[in-house]
Amino acid sequence: MLQLIGKYINNFLLVILLLSTLIIVIILTFIPSLVNNFATIEKIEVQGTNYSDLAEIKETILEYKEKSLIHFPIEEYKSKVEQLDWIKRASIKRKFPDTIYVSIIENLPFAIFIEGINQYLIDDDGEIISKNPDNSKYLELVRVTGSNGNLNFSDLIREINTSYPKILNRIIEVEFIENRRWNLILKQNIKIKLPEKNSSYQLIKLKQLQEEQKLFNTNIIEIDLREIGRATIKVPGGEELKTGLDEV
Repeated sequence: MLQLIGKYINNFLLVILLLSTLIIVIILTFIPSLVNNFATIEKIEVQGTNYSDLAEIKETILEYKEKSLIHFPIEEYKSKVEQLDWIKRASIKRKFPDTIYVSIIENLPFAIFIEGINQYLIDDDGEIISKNPDNSKYLELVRVTGSNGNLNFSDLIREINTSYPKILNRIIEVEFIENRRWNLILKQNIKIKLPEKNSSYQLIKLKQLQEEQKLFNTNIIEIDLREIGRATIKVPGGEELKTGLDEV
């Protein structure tokens, strides 16, 4: 009798085991398919666009043809979005049940780099944002000229921000000369020639000179700072005035 009961129990447990296995197989086989069918990409939300092309961002995401929200390759499409004009960084998240959420941080236009017939919007790191922009929208931006000027622009801006940040509001153009030094062109058409090295020191002295003598409010046309510790000031007619900056 006990043997018979034990046999029934064993058979019952075997049936339970088989049923459990079958259920697990069914779950593993059909549930992912069901989830994929329900969790499909239906919406794309984008936040942070001021300059970048919203339609272009959405079109980039829509290149993903499988439509599965679960299997959407976030890193791959993050990289693709970050290659678009204006976009500095992007983050992408899945929002269940049906949405891809894209958050954008844009490059901010700081200057226009001119190279031959082409013009490029660049940020304060000299990174190119966009090619041949509509200049009528960016008339207030500084123009950058000279071979490799955009690549060295960030160093110049750091020196100015450290030594004489207020002069940024007066600059309309910067010229990278012979791949080694800068000229600054101010709104009053005053040209400031910076040295190859120690620009920070000369800019600090120029700031002090302007505060004491208000040079930018006079009729000068050029301030040559290439000789460390000295400024050569040129006025209309070609006359030159030299002043020692170490005494300022």
